[in-house]
Amino acid sequence: MALNDAQSRATCLMMYFWCAWLALIAVISAFAAPDAVPYAVAGALITGAIAAVLQARRRSRKVPSSSHPASSRAPRRVSGAWTGVALVALGSCGIMVALGLSGEASLSPGSVAGAVIGVFFVIAFFAGTLLIPAWHIENATRLFRTRIESEPELRQSLEELALTHEGQGGSLQFGPL
Repeated sequence: MALNDAQSRATCLMMYFWCAWLALIAVISAFAAPDAVPYAVAGALITGAIAAVLQARRRSRKVPSSSHPASSRAPRRVSGAWTGVALVALGSCGIMVALGLSGEASLSPGSVAGAVIGVFFVIAFFAGTLLIPAWHIENATRLFRTRIESEPELRQSLEELALTHEGQGGSLQFGPL
């Protein structure tokens, strides 16, 4: 239950992060490529709307699912997420340097600034996409216990469920809430 709760919370937060990321791209695009602004704004609005629907659905459930958590490709530890972000940063910077040295790209100050901003956005996207779920999965039990303590309805529902819960191997208790 704790892992399912953490995954659903991380999904909502990650989508809100993507919404903010797209909104920032829209602001930057207003100066660099005004024709791209409507696409970034539309993406931000759609992503934000989906996140709001998922969050409302999550809040409407009294108790998280007790079934096996959904499969996830997200890192399970924050250290693993930082490794992924570092690899993306290294790869992005390597591509930028390789293009600059190859003579295929212009080395005017405007193109270098644009490339640096582009690399920043790529790194920021991967940082949010990897770090948010990793942190929530790593801290799933602590976060779920905090939620149980702060939501009396959830605690009561779990206590009622614990009386009739049957696990895979027969009657299993939840343990301390």
